[in-house]
Amino acid sequence: MSSSRDLGPSPDGRHDDLLPGDLDGLTLHVPDDPRELASDRAAWLAEGDPEETVPGPVRRDPWAGPPARSHADRRAERRRRHSLTAGVVLASMLVVAVSGAVGAWIVGPQAAAPPAAPLASAVPDPGQLGGLLPEIVLQDGSTPVTARSLRPAVLALVPSECDECSELLTTLAPQVSSFGVSLVAVGDPQQAAQLAGLKGGVGPTRLATLTDPTNGLRAAYGLTGVTLLLVRDDGVVVDVVRNPTPDTHIEAALVELVPSSGIGT
Repeated sequence: MSSSRDLGPSPDGRHDDLLPGDLDGLTLHVPDDPRELASDRAAWLAEGDPEETVPGPVRRDPWAGPPARSHADRRAERRRRHSLTAGVVLASMLVVAVSGAVGAWIVGPQAAAPPAAPLASAVPDPGQLGGLLPEIVLQDGSTPVTARSLRPAVLALVPSECDECSELLTTLAPQVSSFGVSLVAVGDPQQAAQLAGLKGGVGPTRLATLTDPTNGLRAAYGLTGVTLLLVRDDGVVVDVVRNPTPDTHIEAALVELVPSSGIGT
């Protein structure tokens, strides 16, 4: 009799002597659509896991998405982002401040305007090389300015017709400012608009402009084209440069304008 075949497969693992009905029980059916397993999953979740009654780490459903964050978690994350951003901003501001301080320490002694020394005495007459400027009053708009108070300085006497003045003064400005010396363009009152245009072109922080109502500087030094008067910190005119061009360099003479500060020594 073959009643032994109704007891299932042989313990030795051989299945070639099973009836077709027994083989159906050993077949694993895998559906084409995973959604067909939804009922099995629901049944598995309903049964629960006995191990979950034992205290331990929480086991998350592998089918579920990421856990929803609470309002407190989101607020804490925003605080962390804001703290990080604030830290980056503060660090950047600190770097800029330190860089500015270092730059000021390096450049400061060179760019700082030196103080005026007492006026020299026992010198040649005004208008001569080695003498003082004439004792005249210039005008800054409606404000009077004595010529001898402009020390140390480079005075540029500007003619009314001067096509190269803007380029010339723009070239001279960095040379003069590197020694902390003032660059001042001077013309007669009828040149007020011309002087304003030069100041705007070169830059108000690099060029000052004054008018000479009595033409005292023109009378003392003459005026053929542009004339540069290099005035030392004690008021002495150490050099007169006539008809300079944009290629003119006066750094060597500028060293003499501030001997009391030790520049060039």
